[in-house]
Amino acid sequence: MTTEVLRVLDRAAQEDELARAGRILREGGLVAFPTETVYGIAVSAERPEAVERLYALKGRSRGKPMTMMLADTAPMIERCPTIHSAAKLLMKRFWPGPLTLVIPDASGRMCGFRLPANPLARGLVRAAGVPLLVPSANRSGEPEATTADEVLRQLPEGLDLVIDGGPAEGGVPSSVVQVSAEGEVTVLREGAIPEARIVSPHGATILFICQGNTDRSPLAAAILRRRLSQHLGVPERELAAKGYRVLSAGVGAREGRRASLNARRIAREWPDQPLELEGHVAKKLSGELIEQASRIFCMERGQRDQILAFFPHRERDVLLLDPEGRDVPDPEGQGLAEYRRLARRLDAVAALLVGGVVQAGA
Repeated sequence: MTTEVLRVLDRAAQEDELARAGRILREGGLVAFPTETVYGIAVSAERPEAVERLYALKGRSRGKPMTMMLADTAPMIERCPTIHSAAKLLMKRFWPGPLTLVIPDASGRMCGFRLPANPLARGLVRAAGVPLLVPSANRSGEPEATTADEVLRQLPEGLDLVIDGGPAEGGVPSSVVQVSAEGEVTVLREGAIPEARIVSPHGATILFICQGNTDRSPLAAAILRRRLSQHLGVPERELAAKGYRVLSAGVGAREGRRASLNARRIAREWPDQPLELEGHVAKKLSGELIEQASRIFCMERGQRDQILAFFPHRERDVLLLDPEGRDVPDPEGQGLAEYRRLARRLDAVAALLVGGVVQAGA
């Protein structure tokens, strides 16, 4: 049987194409498609013969259950009427996104659920109109597929349809987390979400982004640390022990550079006592930093766009620093007066942010 490949690269054309894929699933077919992490294979949970076919195709142990993919939480709540608050907190923090949540159903059997951020994936669930079980689109034990071509190389036969939606954006599988009936949280697989973010429900990691990480973002971080210290009534050196980290990085930073002379001058003349900026060294933005952060604030729209091009599942967490959506210009090469204007602007934003940071970390 030749596998049909359906290219869905134009979002305006998705509705009709997904409707076709939904019909195939209702009739017991197997459909591969992209999520925000890797490609998956969908099968109707209501067609036992199709589920068995998928187990055989992947070479997957029958004792290893498959995850149910959701477009919203209603089917999960129907199957799992009692959801522990620890699981609800994870849902609030990471859904939609690359988290597979394993919780007990009404009978006590552990079931996995995933609410993806990828709109094509959620659209497929809605188009099918039936519960879908979705493992990764690869032979068990082989690397996860991130493109339609990789799916077809590993599984040249047995699929009814492959939706080619372009490369899967993340390339790393979802993190799998189990929450017992008693609320015990266990990371079964560390994937796109670092384990540190999952097992530390309290506190917050705030990341400021600019270009070179020598002026705007380190100043913003130092100012917010001061504001947080004052708000919480603890010394800045104790913020990390309370669960609050304030970091900075640059999309084009040359690692190891100090904060600029004018930025350090601003820090030294800060009211009450100097800001902690003398020991700052520039750090280049990395995927690890992005996934560790609870919230990411960018100085310019282009920087936000650059991050979301590779980490689209973090869209709700990657924000422009200016609450009105304006860029915060780079003061490099300008006089101290411009740096003072920048510092006043950053301090005003920090005053707005501090309450939300504390609330998010409570």
